[in-house]
Amino acid sequence: MTEMSHPEHADHPHWTADLDHEKWVESSDGTVHISAKAMNIIWGNDSRFWHWVDLPESESCFKVGAELVQVSWIEAAGALDLAKLRRSQPTWYEIIFLVKFKADSFGWDQVPITFEVGTSGTAKQKKSILLEKYREKFDKWHEMSGGCVEVKPEMAGCLEFGMLEVETRWWKGGMLFEGVKIRPLNK
Repeated sequence: MTEMSHPEHADHPHWTADLDHEKWVESSDGTVHISAKAMNIIWGNDSRFWHWVDLPESESCFKVGAELVQVSWIEAAGALDLAKLRRSQPTWYEIIFLVKFKADSFGWDQVPITFEVGTSGTAKQKKSILLEKYREKFDKWHEMSGGCVEVKPEMAGCLEFGMLEVETRWWKGGMLFEGVKIRPLNK
């Protein structure tokens, strides 16, 4: 386990996206993988709530992921410059959050997690999911679909995405977060 602290924000409790680190990797099928380290994580720079953990090479294209120890306010958000998505025609993309639950995970049965996706300057699509059924299958990576968005060649700005539960004070923990996949769809 490695320390969660970001050198530039050692006295700040929130993790700020480390864009110099493993930000993204593109697969041969056009899927873009974005590391948890390349996302903003509320309370992510406080080791009482989050830790960086090594991920097995056989399970991830990234070396590390974020382990949620415990929080009552979960918020992990990221963005990708639309110029990074190769497209010559309008393309639909599915934004997938990669999570794994530990055997001792808790708090996922009471309050749904909200996933948000959209592009700069547009209203975000929101989708809420109760994660208890995924928690019951612990120690397995789950692909949580955050939603789909159409990106046109002439569009500028960023694809924005987030995973949050900020409405209650319900504590939850025991989740590993690898990052996000942005996968092109054939619609």
